[in-house]
Amino acid sequence: MKINKDGLQAEQVATISVNPVTAYRMLKDFTPLKEGDWYIQNGANSGVGRAAVQLGKLWGLKSICVVRKRDGAEGEALNKEMQELGATVVVNDEEIMERGFGERVKEWTNGGREPLKLALNCVGGSAGMALAKTLDDGGTVVTYGAMSKTPLKVGAGMLIFKDLRFLGFWVSKWGDRFPDEKEKTIDEVLGLIRDGKFKDVPMVEVPWSYETKKEELLDAAQGTLDGFRKGKGIFKFGDT
Repeated sequence: MKINKDGLQAEQVATISVNPVTAYRMLKDFTPLKEGDWYIQNGANSGVGRAAVQLGKLWGLKSICVVRKRDGAEGEALNKEMQELGATVVVNDEEIMERGFGERVKEWTNGGREPLKLALNCVGGSAGMALAKTLDDGGTVVTYGAMSKTPLKVGAGMLIFKDLRFLGFWVSKWGDRFPDEKEKTIDEVLGLIRDGKFKDVPMVEVPWSYETKKEELLDAAQGTLDGFRKGKGIFKFGDT
C-alpha cells in the first residue's frame, strides 16, 4: 500500500503496520467494548501495550496495565509514564499473582459492576492465566505473544463455569485476510499521529552497514527475543 508520508518520520511509517495495528484490532474485533468498559493486559509497556493504552484512552476504555516489576525510582517513573499515556491502573507482575488481587479488581471496577471482558496476553504461562482469572463470565483472552515460553494451562472450570474464550491473534495473517481493513486501520492511526494524539513507542536504533560486526546484530536480535530492551529495536541501514 502507498502511504502519504507528509508529517511523518521514516521510523513511524516503517513500524505502523505491526504494534499499533495489533493493538487496534484486538481492542475492536474480539468482544464488544463500549465507553467505560475495562480491559486488562500484560506487557503493557511493550509496543503493543503502549498502543493499546493510547487507543483505549481515545475510545473511552479503562485499563488495568501489568508491567514487569522494577524497584525504586525506575518503577515509579514507568508507572507515571504509563498513566500519562492513558492507563487507568498500573500494577506489576508480582502484584497480579498475589492472593486477593481479584478483590482489588472489584474495587477498581465499581464493585464488579463495570464489565471486565477482555484480556490481552503477550506473556503466556501463569502470567496469562492470572489475567484470565480477573475476567467476568463470558470474557475473552486474546494471546498474541509468548514471552515466558510456557503454555497457558486452562482449567475446565474456566471453560464450563465462567464460559471464557481463549483465542489467538497474529497481525500478519489478519492483514493477509483483510488487506482493505489493514489499510484503513493504518490510515486511521497515521492520522492520529499527525494530529498529535498518538505517541511513538520508544525505539532503539541498531545501525547496519558494512562496518557493523555480526555480533552486534546477533546481540540486538537476541535482546528482542528475550524481551529486555528499553525500546523497540529497529535496524537502520547505512552502506550495505
